[in-house]
Amino acid sequence: MFCRNCGKAIDDRAVICPHCGVPVRQEAPRNKLGFGLCIAGFVLSLLSLWLGVYYCVASIVAIVLSAIGMNIAKKNGDSHGLGTAGLVIGIVSLVLWIIVLAAVASAVNAIL
Repeated sequence: MFCRNCGKAIDDRAVICPHCGVPVRQEAPRNKLGFGLCIAGFVLSLLSLWLGVYYCVASIVAIVLSAIGMNIAKKNGDSHGLGTAGLVIGIVSLVLWIIVLAAVASAVNAIL
């Protein structure tokens, strides 16, 4: 590894450059998985408004993806606004479709 300040070769485990005394910072690569899951949860939550009739599975998956994405994004210090939106829309969609399915089941029972 080379010092960012003086350009001389230094040990990979060095905390301070032995040549110029400048602290050596090694930034870990950022994991964008949380942000990606937030986006996936948001998009799926929007789709779940129309796909919820299929046993509300899309809404449930959107809620799970958004929640996991928000948790990872918060730990990484990334933005998690889309995860919050996905979580809210997913919950609203789930409640909406449960009400619709309960109304349809009630109507079918009334007819029979």
